Amino acid sequence: MTDVPRRRALLAAAAGLAALTGCAGRETATNSYPSSERPIDDHEVESVRDEGGRALVTAADELPSLSADERALQHRSARRVLVAEDDLAALTFAETPPGETLRSFCAETEFDAESVYLLAMPIEACRAVRFRSVRVERRPLAEGDLQPHAAFCRAYRPADVDCELDATHTVGFAIRMPVAADRSRGSGRRMSGSCGPGAPPAAFNASDAFDASAASGGEDA
Repeated sequence: MTDVPRRRALLAAAAGLAALTGCAGRETATNSYPSSERPIDDHEVESVRDEGGRALVTAADELPSLSADERALQHRSARRVLVAEDDLAALTFAETPPGETLRSFCAETEFDAESVYLLAMPIEACRAVRFRSVRVERRPLAEGDLQPHAAFCRAYRPADVDCELDATHTVGFAIRMPVAADRSRGSGRRMSGSCGPGAPPAAFNASDAFDASAASGGEDA
């Protein structure tokens, strides 16, 4: 691993002096954060959805089977920060189109100057999770420790999407950031109950106990 360019990116991000450009990020953070945290604007996001509700990634050798373990709901959740090739090699991705998409995206990362925040979570079949922003802690980053925090919200899927109200899907996000680090000792995730004001799509029965609204903007799955 080339140390000089990595250190330049690391120190620039920590000091907030560099405009991190060169990545075709599809999302821009719009929220304001405390001075101890740095929003990352130039990021790339890959999102996937497994409608079978299977696990997408694990640190174990084998992914849990829903048929063998009905409690696999807990295994659908994953949160990993990848700062080196070894971090990626330690993961097992599902041999499914969503799993392969996440694996390929992570494998394209230049870890000398980039890192990836990888997340997976269960979601109701008729709902979507929408990515909003990502930020990092300045002080740990200055010491080579990347601690990212990602913000998401839940939204209804479009009314023309065929879905079962009592089914559970799995969604995954890989967020590539133009920041390098030596390690990661922590990460965070914030989930809002809705993505904005509005009413449920007409296809839904108003008597059903849903609590949120139509979505607007963002990368979703």
